[in-house]
Amino acid sequence: MADVYGLLPVAAPEAGAVWSHRCRWDDLLVRASVASGRQDLDLSDGWTRRWAVTLNLGGGELIVPVRDLAQVQLPGVGPVRWFSWHRRQRHRPGLQYMVSTGRHHGFESLEEAKVLLALDFAGQVREVVPQPLKLQFRTGGRVSMFRTSWCCPGPGCV
Repeated sequence: MADVYGLLPVAAPEAGAVWSHRCRWDDLLVRASVASGRQDLDLSDGWTRRWAVTLNLGGGELIVPVRDLAQVQLPGVGPVRWFSWHRRQRHRPGLQYMVSTGRHHGFESLEEAKVLLALDFAGQVREVVPQPLKLQFRTGGRVSMFRTSWCCPGPGCV
């Protein structure tokens, strides 16, 4: 039987499935415990002063403690490492066009390509900043480093 708009009913999604037009960030989130990795992190008093973030601001390197990161304005922040690829690489890099930004964005794996697609589909993303920061932190008695893939500034973004 057709509804008010003359459309026939569609079968309900499987248990746990979400219709794409009703999907939210919480529906895409897979919760995972970080307890096992957290025990090695140096989170003693003053860790927000010891952990540092490196940004590329106006072509120059800016290093700030984690505690001061909220004061940095993201417009004007460039990538800390440029995206590149060549033949015979072991991973699958490429470019993903995003309607929400009107530009292509680089990815370094198929998983990253899927994240960009999900970000674009969510409809809340207005900007994607590629590899905006390098985090230096202490874990297991040594200094470690991590580069984020992207930052999506704005409300409702991850």
